[in-house]
Amino acid sequence: MSQHATTDEIRRLIQLGHKDRARVLLDAALASDPDHPEHLYLRGMLHAGEGTNRAALADFDAALRLMPDLPPVLFNRGLVLFRMERTGEALDDFLAVARSQPGNADAWTNIGILHSREGRAEDAIESLRKSELLSPGSPFVLRALANALRDAGQHHESIRLHRKVMAATPADPAALTDYALSLLSAGDLAEAHSHYQRALALDPGDQTALAGLYMTGNELGEQALVSSLMDYDALLGHGALQTHDGIDLDALRDAILAHEHLVWEPAGRSTHAGKQSPMLEQSQGSRFDRFHRMIERQVEARIRAIADDPRLRGHPWVAAMPRRWHLQSWITILEQGGQQTPHIHPAGWLSGVFYVDAGKPSVVDAGNLVFGRTQEDLPLARAAREHEHHPSRGQLVMFPSYFFHNTVPYAGDGPRISLAFDVVPERD
Repeated sequence: MSQHATTDEIRRLIQLGHKDRARVLLDAALASDPDHPEHLYLRGMLHAGEGTNRAALADFDAALRLMPDLPPVLFNRGLVLFRMERTGEALDDFLAVARSQPGNADAWTNIGILHSREGRAEDAIESLRKSELLSPGSPFVLRALANALRDAGQHHESIRLHRKVMAATPADPAALTDYALSLLSAGDLAEAHSHYQRALALDPGDQTALAGLYMTGNELGEQALVSSLMDYDALLGHGALQTHDGIDLDALRDAILAHEHLVWEPAGRSTHAGKQSPMLEQSQGSRFDRFHRMIERQVEARIRAIADDPRLRGHPWVAAMPRRWHLQSWITILEQGGQQTPHIHPAGWLSGVFYVDAGKPSVVDAGNLVFGRTQEDLPLARAAREHEHHPSRGQLVMFPSYFFHNTVPYAGDGPRISLAFDVVPERD
C-alpha cells in the first residue's frame, strides 16, 4: 500500500469511527516515516479525542515543527492547551489562526472565551462580536457574548441576547441558567428563580440550577427550600483517613510538590496566591493511582450512606444520584495569603477535598473551608447560610457539587496542600 493510500485509509477509518484500527496504521506509518506531518496531526487528534492531552500535544508540536503555522494543527493544539490550563499559549495559537484565517469564527469564539476567562470582558466582547458576524444566529456564540456583556455590567444587552438564545434553544438547561444569572445580576430575582426551576426540571442533575435556587430562594425568603438545600448535617461528609487505605501522606505530598504542570493562579479559576494543576492522570500505575482508588472506595461508601439516609428522601440533589460515574481530580496549593473565592463544581454531582497537608495556620481560622458564601458580584442582600470547617492533615471532606465554597485566606508555616475531586455522572 502506498503512503498516500495509507493516509486516505486512515482518514476513512477515523471518519467511520474505527479509531483503534486507525491508530495501528498510524503507529506503523510513523515508525517508518516519523516526520510525516499529517500522520502526526491525525494521531494527535486521536489522542485529543481520548483526553490524553500530553500525547496529543507532543504530536501537534512535532507536526508544527515540520509545517509551522498550519491553522488546523494550531487550532487543535490550542484546544488541548486550553484543557491543560495553559491559557496564554492557547490564546497565542487561536490568535495565530485568526491572523491567517480572519474569517474563522471558531477561532474568534475561543479567543473571546479565553478573554472572558481571564477577566477581560471588553476584549471578549470585541472578539465574540467578530464571531457573531461570521456565524450569525449561533446560539453558542450569542450565549458567550451575552455572558461577557454581563461580566462587563451591560445587563440590559446581556438579557436581550439571552432571550434570543432561549428562543432558539428553549430546552437547553445551560442556556437557562446563564440567562437566570443575568437576570439575577440585574436584580430580577423572581424571574431568575423561575428559570433556575425550569432548568432543574429539564435536568435534575444540574448543579448550577441548584446553586441558583439557593441564592434566589434565600433572597425571596423561601426558608424551607434553603434549609433543605443547605442541610449541612445530612449533606456534608467528612472523616480522617483510615490506616487500611494505605496512603503514604509524605510520599503523596512529595509527588504533588514535584508535579510538573502546576499553574500559578490559573486564569478563570478560583485560586489566588496559589497553584493548581490540570486534571490528574488516573491510569493504572500513575503516581496518583493509589489515591484515586482510595477516593473511589470512599465515594462508594458515601453514596450508599446518602441513599440510606431518611433525612434525604425526596431531596432534589439525591434525585439525580448517578448510577455510573467517574472521577476527575486536581491539585491545589495555597501559599501565604492564598485563598479560593466562592465557586461551585458544575461538572460534578458529589465533590470533595482531601487534605494532604493543612499547613500550620498562624491564625485560628486561616485556611478554613467555608460553605454557602456566594460570589461577591451579585446584588444579594440577605445573609447566606454559611458553615465553616477547619481542615486537618489526612482528612477527607465530601459535599454536593452545587455547594458554594471558598477558603479563608491562608497564613502560616508551609503551604496548604489539597487534592480536590469531582464525581462526574456518566449518561446512560
